[in-house]
Amino acid sequence: MPTTGAIIDELDIGQRVKNMRRQRGMTQQQLAAALAKSLPWVKAFEAGGVQSDPKISLLKQLATTLSVPLSELVDDKPAAEHAFVETVRSALLAPSPTSDPAGVDVTQQTTYGYAAFHAGRWQDVVRLLPRLIDTARAAEDSTGDPRILSQLADVCHLAAITLTKLGDTLGGWAAGDEALMRARAVGDPIGVALSAQSAVYAVTATGRADIGLGIAERTIDEYGPELSVLAEGGLSALGMVHLKAAYAAAALSQAELATDMIEEARRLAAGVAPDADYRLTDFNLTNVLVYEASILGDLGRYEAAIDAATRIHPAAFAALSRERRTHHLVDTARSAQRAGDPDAALRLLLQAERDDAQNIRSWAPSRAVIAALLAGRRPADDRRLRALAARAGVGG
Repeated sequence: MPTTGAIIDELDIGQRVKNMRRQRGMTQQQLAAALAKSLPWVKAFEAGGVQSDPKISLLKQLATTLSVPLSELVDDKPAAEHAFVETVRSALLAPSPTSDPAGVDVTQQTTYGYAAFHAGRWQDVVRLLPRLIDTARAAEDSTGDPRILSQLADVCHLAAITLTKLGDTLGGWAAGDEALMRARAVGDPIGVALSAQSAVYAVTATGRADIGLGIAERTIDEYGPELSVLAEGGLSALGMVHLKAAYAAAALSQAELATDMIEEARRLAAGVAPDADYRLTDFNLTNVLVYEASILGDLGRYEAAIDAATRIHPAAFAALSRERRTHHLVDTARSAQRAGDPDAALRLLLQAERDDAQNIRSWAPSRAVIAALLAGRRPADDRRLRALAARAGVGG
């Protein structure tokens, strides 16, 4: 029977960890913090330059942090993709429609898809997307009808944010890139900005934050002046690009730039209503604070992240979409766990579970926080943590 070392020698464990990290939208800095390692160590490990024969204790720690079974980490066979996600990706990459597009009202179904996404019903969206993509593509012709191009851009934007949320970051990148291309062809600056922010989100999650930041900065430079005078719609779209630029900058450990982008988004949000939600962006001052808390956590400034979260008014937070609330609670739980406050982390996870049980139990980032609590300093109420882990299928 081969030893653990012999098995590991047969595969590129560093590359596998890198792929899994990217699929989960984690940066190298975040992985380093979760492992209590340095950023140079993680970079060297993923490049194959550290511990070609890693200890089983390290492999267990990596599996816990990445929220995967140990067998999946060391097994040379990649985990099977969810069939519905693969179908969406196939529809995006196919040169012609892969299903019968007849009878689909693109505008109506796209609106439904966005509503489902923001309600946290991501699986509903991916079931809808293949025929929606096919219908929008079939309607496109050589006339370049702006209305049809806008529809296709909106559909691809929806595909980008949904696939990225579900961990298929490469599929999200492909969808975001097409959304941006179609929006540019229409010439609508708001459509371009909204498509650009989904592309930035997706490509950054693949681990190419440099490309994501470049897309954001070019969009700001090219369309910023025009968007700034287009009332709440333009301000919301431009503000979202700044927030996604901050996300990309944080992934590159460019703290000053990330902070500047957040401050510019805050300035833009001051020009929209406190409860603004233009085209379901949730862009307003509350959402800027939500992003700020998340990005400070990405930068390893966990206490500051928690402080930003406490500045969010409960009523304003309740008015956000379920998707935003869930994302924020998980991000803040992650910061609390890494700041050494497992009780607060568990409380936030349980609050999120009450609001969105299905996604808290299945979404990779929330499962990763649960796994980190099991592996590290545990909350006083260990029984409730173990019960949550059991509901989420996270071992410990």
